Amino acid sequence: MWSTEGEVYGLSVDEETHKLRWFANAGCLCDWDDSEVDQTPAQFLACGVPGRIAEPDADTLAEIVQRVGALV
Repeated sequence: MWSTEGEVYGLSVDEETHKLRWFANAGCLCDWDDSEVDQTPAQFLACGVPGRIAEPDADTLAEIVQRVGALV
């Protein structure tokens, strides 16, 4: 999870199904039905963070890239 301009965003990575679930206005990442955007690891590596989700800071983004890259 990360915060940008007062909004909280998050990403949940399902390692079994290899799905990325992005959340805007995230308070709890426990409800899969509340995700804003779903992506595959390949989509993320090709296109980056989905447009409706604010870009995380560089350290958080690097951690996301590393984790997602391990799924491919």
